Amino acid sequence: MQTAALVFGILGGIAAVMGGILIGGVAIPEIAPQLTWTFWFGASVILLLSSIACGVIGRRGGGEGD
Repeated sequence: MQTAALVFGILGGIAAVMGGILIGGVAIPEIAPQLTWTFWFGASVILLLSSIACGVIGRRGGGEGD
């Protein structure tokens, strides 16, 4: 579960950075214009909360693997 927490945390951070880039106007989404900043920040919230949940479950010894 600790590995899943790390992966979700990294992906959440990347999604937050993508949202910030879109808000700053540095990059205009040409390939997929429907992926706006609200999508990226929403994805980052979900991924970062998943990271926290996996980290807590991993510390308590729950789940399988790790």
